[in-house]
Amino acid sequence: MKVLVVDDEIGIAKSLAWMLDHHGHDPTIAGDGLEAWELFMAEPDSWGMLITDIRMPGLDGINLVRRVRAHGSGVRVVLISGHGDAPDVREFSPAAFLAKPFRRAELLAVMQGA
Repeated sequence: MKVLVVDDEIGIAKSLAWMLDHHGHDPTIAGDGLEAWELFMAEPDSWGMLITDIRMPGLDGINLVRRVRAHGSGVRVVLISGHGDAPDVREFSPAAFLAKPFRRAELLAVMQGA
């Protein structure tokens, strides 16, 4: 599955991408919401999942997902955050939330259900 991974902490984004690649997915990294939006819009129907940090400078994860949903995409979403600010993900369904730090098994399980 083609997965867009968005996090302004590049080490976290690279770690997620490596793990996703190791499990047979095709990850692409974006360092912020604006870059992610551009990547998404370049191929809006090709993404199977969007994994995004919530708090980022510029376009944050919540507003990125709102743009994606306003565009009409039903791509599955996993919102992540290290600040414990769990959003009401029902607004973004199909979606899930994970608090950082999380284990690989937790992400893979959430990916199945998101």
